[in-house]
Amino acid sequence: MNYVLVGNSAAGLFAAESIRRNDPRAEITVLTADAYPPYSRCLTTYYLAGDIPEYRLFLRTPEALEALHLTVHYACSVTGLNPNERVILTASGKRYPYDKCLIATGASAVTSEIPGSTLPEVFTLRNLEDAKQIKALLATGRRAVIIGGGLVSLKSAYALLKQGLKVHVIVSSAQILSQMLNHEAASILEEHLVQHGLDIILNSDVTAIEGKEHVESVQLRNGQKLPADLIIIGKGVRPNTVPFATSGLEIRRGILVNERLKTNLPDVYAAGDVAEAWDCLRQTHRLNAIWPNATQQGRIAGANMSGQSLTCPGSMGMNAVDFFGLRVVSVGIINPSDVRGLSTWHTEDIILKGHSGQPTYQRLVWHGETLKGFVLVGNTERAGILTALIQANRPLSQAVQKSIRDGKREDILLGLRSNLS
Repeated sequence: MNYVLVGNSAAGLFAAESIRRNDPRAEITVLTADAYPPYSRCLTTYYLAGDIPEYRLFLRTPEALEALHLTVHYACSVTGLNPNERVILTASGKRYPYDKCLIATGASAVTSEIPGSTLPEVFTLRNLEDAKQIKALLATGRRAVIIGGGLVSLKSAYALLKQGLKVHVIVSSAQILSQMLNHEAASILEEHLVQHGLDIILNSDVTAIEGKEHVESVQLRNGQKLPADLIIIGKGVRPNTVPFATSGLEIRRGILVNERLKTNLPDVYAAGDVAEAWDCLRQTHRLNAIWPNATQQGRIAGANMSGQSLTCPGSMGMNAVDFFGLRVVSVGIINPSDVRGLSTWHTEDIILKGHSGQPTYQRLVWHGETLKGFVLVGNTERAGILTALIQANRPLSQAVQKSIRDGKREDILLGLRSNLS
């Protein structure tokens, strides 16, 4: 059997490992636009911050990769898929025939058309090459502007602050992390970041990046000018579906897949950030471009490609981050205002007493008596059990609900055993 995997990040790697376990004699070809073996994109900001060395980014040792017996083509630009001839097309003109194919092309950073965005010190941060180029410019006292208030933007800002740069974050909306946090949680985190030297400007936009040959400053919508030596644009990501636009694949925002990660084309699967899979909370297909979903989908897709029949339980949003010792975890539905049947939803915002002087906050999102989402700021030790309660998707007794509100992990466990017995 000849398998072709397009992409070598989390979904591609876990798929390759599943295939090799089930089909030891398979031919597995990997086509990747990247120039490096599989690595964790999630850790690139920690590499920038100097928290980890480069070698810790890589997901497997060279020996472990060699044992998979993969034929890998690096810096390979895939331009299309022909389902009738069952081949993958590339920019070099070379064609790769397949019996089974996985599309795991991930997503790319959204670029900007702001005047001046082509200057050499303007970056997005999506891959290791981006991180290396940014790191080469870091020096104490230099000035950076981060455009965007999402998770990648704030993790980039954290990294540059740790490296001694003066950092401004420009956010077009009224809060940071608007896709991850509700307003109250975002305000707590914003205050914490400001206390550690980050300058956050809300409700604003960069209208121009100024400089003749190098970045010198940015112009804001309100007329304010900020000096800058380095710009990072973090305005979200877009699934890499363009090469497959004329292939016959069903594409919405991402490539639509069923519960077995199959696409509408025979023997073609998709997984990871490019796949629009079932969201188990919202009960619809949705892009949830996070690392745990990519690894799970890759493993299941690879198993199904090589003879098994596994079902993906469905994805949901989840993120965790630590900024200067303040941990924040967000799982599931955080702002239910756009969910159908709003009258049956309610939220609870609770400020709990912290043990270390840091703020401790939790938001609980309920659909009736079923937990559908939460935010924890500060004390996050309950995150695992609360995530399990969301995944169980069962109404909870009043006793368990009270234990959750009170933040008592042991009482939650005891009540949960009683609730599920």
